[in-house]
Amino acid sequence: MVKKLIKGIVIFVALVIIYAVQPFTYENIDAGNVGIKINLYGSDRGVDNITIVTGRVWYNTWTTKIVEFPTYTQSVDYDPFVVTTKDAAEFKVDPKLNYHVNPVMVPQIYRQYRKPLNEIEQQFMRNTIYDAYRIVANSFSSDSVMSNRETFEDRIQTILTKNLSKDGFVYDQLTSAITPPESLRQMIDEKNASIQARLKAENQAKQADAEAKVKVATAQGEAQALLVRAKSESEANRLRQAS
Repeated sequence: MVKKLIKGIVIFVALVIIYAVQPFTYENIDAGNVGIKINLYGSDRGVDNITIVTGRVWYNTWTTKIVEFPTYTQSVDYDPFVVTTKDAAEFKVDPKLNYHVNPVMVPQIYRQYRKPLNEIEQQFMRNTIYDAYRIVANSFSSDSVMSNRETFEDRIQTILTKNLSKDGFVYDQLTSAITPPESLRQMIDEKNASIQARLKAENQAKQADAEAKVKVATAQGEAQALLVRAKSESEANRLRQAS
C-alpha cells in the first residue's frame, strides 16, 4: 500500500515537472495584428524562413519564436527638432506621424530591424522624418516656407510616403507645428500689421468716396428738384398772365 502511494506521488510529481518544463504553448494573434513564426533550430532556422501567422498559434518554445506586430494605425508624437532653410534660418518643427504597418511586409521589417516597433519609431522613422524636413527646408527660403506652407508640406509628404513604404510602413498623415525664428516672426507680424493698416486705409478711402458720391447725388437731386420747381412756377406765371 505504501509502495503504491509512493509510486503515485512520484508519477504525479513527474507529470507536474514535465508539464512545467514542456515547451508547447500557444499565442493568440488578435485582430489588427500579424504574427510571424521564426524557427530557432533545424534547416529552416533564422530569419530567412519566416511564416506569417494569425489567430491561435501553437508552437514549441524551444524551437520556435513568435513575434507580433500591430497593423492598425499608430500615432507617434515626436520631440521637436530644428531644420535650416537655404538662407540659414532655423525653424523648429514639432511633428506627429500617423502610419500603419503593411501586413505583407512584416517579415521584411523583422529581418531588417530585429527591434520592437516602438524602437523603430524612435530611430528609423524619426530619422526619416527629420531627413525629409531637412531636405525640403534646404530648397526653400525662410519667407517662402511660411508663404508656401502647403507646397512645403506636400513635398515632405511625398518623400515620407516613398521612404517609409519601401521598408513596410504606410504613411497616413503628418501634422506639424512649424515655428519660425524670432526675427522672421517679428517681420511677419510687422508685415501683417502693415497689410491690415493698408486694408483699413483702403476701406476708409472707399467709404469716404462712397459718402462723397452720396453727397454729390443728394446735391444733384436737390438742384434738380429746385430746377423742376422753378420751371413749374414759371409756367404757372405764364399761364396766369395769358388768362
